[in-house]
Amino acid sequence: MEKRWYDKDKRLAKQLGTFMKLHPKYRYEIVQGLLDIIKEFDPDILNRFTVPSDIEEWSRRWYDDEPTFWLVINGLKFANEELLKKVSEYMEDKLNEK
Repeated sequence: MEKRWYDKDKRLAKQLGTFMKLHPKYRYEIVQGLLDIIKEFDPDILNRFTVPSDIEEWSRRWYDDEPTFWLVINGLKFANEELLKKVSEYMEDKLNEK
């Protein structure tokens, strides 16, 4: 049963699970790269859905404590398959370095 938006992509779900367990210094480097990919691919994706109060209301998930993580993960929920593929490829490369 898929509960999270990224569970439909098994590869990405696995990568995000690994990402979640990384030391914060490595996570921040990767999330910054993801943010760069999103901005390059679809700069407006992060502006189309963001509601500032959401982060306070839903601060239960692993990525809710860090605003940049929250922005990236929630922005990717609205990404198309091409962007998700780029993200997955980037994460695979970065996670293999760690």
